[in-house]
Amino acid sequence: MIWQGHRLKRYARFVEVRTFPEALKAIMEQQGWTQVELARELGVSQAWVSEVSRGQKDTGMARAIGLLARVGWEVRISPKMEESVERREFLAAAASVVFVPSTRANPYQDADYVHTLAASLARNRYELGGIPLVSSALGHARRIEQVLHDTVRDKALQTAASQLADQVTLVLYDAGSLVQADRVGGLALELARRAGDHESQARAYDTLSRVSLDRGDHARGVTYAQRGLQMTDITNGQRASLSMRLGRSLAFIPGQETASRDILDHALNVGGLSPFGEAALVGDVAIGLGHLHAYGEAGTLLSEAAEAIGQWSPLFRAQYLGRQVQTAMRASDLSLAADRMHKLARALPFVTSGRVNKRVGEILKASQTNAAPEIRQAREHLRAMISPAPPPST
Repeated sequence: MIWQGHRLKRYARFVEVRTFPEALKAIMEQQGWTQVELARELGVSQAWVSEVSRGQKDTGMARAIGLLARVGWEVRISPKMEESVERREFLAAAASVVFVPSTRANPYQDADYVHTLAASLARNRYELGGIPLVSSALGHARRIEQVLHDTVRDKALQTAASQLADQVTLVLYDAGSLVQADRVGGLALELARRAGDHESQARAYDTLSRVSLDRGDHARGVTYAQRGLQMTDITNGQRASLSMRLGRSLAFIPGQETASRDILDHALNVGGLSPFGEAALVGDVAIGLGHLHAYGEAGTLLSEAAEAIGQWSPLFRAQYLGRQVQTAMRASDLSLAADRMHKLARALPFVTSGRVNKRVGEILKASQTNAAPEIRQAREHLRAMISPAPPPST
């Protein structure tokens, strides 16, 4: 597990720590703070800092992430082993902490630093889910808004800030804060426009289409996807993803079912994607096919996606498992639905996601009147693994 620091006052170098107590000690050393001063910055008591620093008191992952964000640090989970691992092994894998310094007084004016923040936020979202990252993500959003008023007009900085705003949008989207996600997504698009960066604009349109679809504004989802596809010089991955967004949005518009199916098929055949991008695309296209009532095809693709994506993103795996449960139930394949409910239940403790929580709630509601013994047992397993913490309000 990586506890990653981002503010450096006294010297610029990499610092590796492996535990939360070591992270607190490193912060005090780097900032020249006493325990009292650190406690003030974190909003906790000096006694709490003392107990945690000595390893006498433990804290949960979500709280640790929130506290460290207040002093400019982020948590990044990174296994040392290269082969695919189950989530429990993934969390237990040896890891280290990387301190990323900036030579600027205001690191948010450093394009390389901002780009690193965006990459780190993406990794953490894939691994943990959006809810634990909301506090730090909103902090990033407030800081990068200042880039819009930057008189230097640094194109590289605007591009990096757009990428970070896009990742903040995805964190808020996954946490269920859709209104805030839409606002920050607009910021990402405006920064990309000012930079004149077509890839960043396409990325922002893709994300805004995703948010619009989740908000039920399907026509807006279509518009954003179409605008993204009009951009020139974008990657195959972006073109495939935007086509998928367009197809999924059209699936909800009466009379557009054939067009939706054709576009989703086209998205699958774009080619040239990374293994992660290919797995994510397959899963997302499958969701669109499910909306078109092609349950057999959707179920097959969702199974493929959930199996492939787990080595990169426990969050995506949980999402695809949830979708597979719903698809199997709609197809009246109770045996498959029960099997995937058990797998989803085992995945829940390792992600904290508003979207996953919503999906589980829908599954529990849809299955509550089903008398099949395998569904009842799977439902109880799923209910027992639900996180008590609700997603943030929208």
